[in-house]
Amino acid sequence: MIKKLSFVFLILFAINGCTRDDICAETTQTTPLLIVVFKNAAIPSEAKEAVGLTIETTFENSQIVLDNETTDSIAIPLNAGADLTQYRFTINSDSIPSFPNTDIVAFNYDREDIYVNRACSFKTIYNNLQANFEDEGTGNWIFQIDVTALNNTVEDENDTHITILH
Repeated sequence: MIKKLSFVFLILFAINGCTRDDICAETTQTTPLLIVVFKNAAIPSEAKEAVGLTIETTFENSQIVLDNETTDSIAIPLNAGADLTQYRFTINSDSIPSFPNTDIVAFNYDREDIYVNRACSFKTIYNNLQANFEDEGTGNWIFQIDVTALNNTVEDENDTHITILH
């Protein structure tokens, strides 16, 4: 009888151990992703898909963020632990007739950590966003990068932050 009573108390304790504020709700805004859209360099108001786009970090043990997708917009993370994030943007990554073309894009920003709540902890806002790519002359597939974020700030995923013309 004591074992059964102990078991019931253990279950009641476990159920009451987690309260609502210990779980971060999915609707709570956390650190936002960078929203990038691709546009036609000849007609900047027209969307243009990047064919066979692969995006990977420039670290020694690079991580692939996007793998061989054809898209006109992406959402990628910025490094919340540093003021710089660099990616290799490669188009035609799996094409036989066309050769892959890689441009290195660097995103510079100031970080601001904001406390959300006990369950979600902190989120990072990126201020003074700047973007540039290594100029290879005629070898670049990216022609221009425009920061379109309001006040150069990335604080949500509702708007476009970067426009890449290619």
